[in-house]
Amino acid sequence: MSALAADVHVDRSVVRYVRQLAEASRELRHVRLGLSARGCLALVRVAKTWAAADGRTAVVPEDVNTLAEPVLCHRLLLDPQAQFSGVTIGEVIGQLLAAVPPPLDRA
Repeated sequence: MSALAADVHVDRSVVRYVRQLAEASRELRHVRLGLSARGCLALVRVAKTWAAADGRTAVVPEDVNTLAEPVLCHRLLLDPQAQFSGVTIGEVIGQLLAAVPPPLDRA
């Protein structure tokens, strides 16, 4: 599967979208540690594998959105106040996806 995923195309607009998600994650109110460069790479790799498994030759922004929570849930660190207030990582990822619009053009 990794060999198939290696041939999946990721458009620059999708890479830019992942970068914008990372930058925005560092600005969210309840996030102590945002998405790192390694986290971005992991999200892109998983999206490529997801697209390959779906029989596609290119990643689309919807792949990133679908995979954001399972990939990012352990890569974002909430601050202690958020944890004590009952804020969940899923809510924070939802806020992140709402704050950064996906590219309109499809890969």
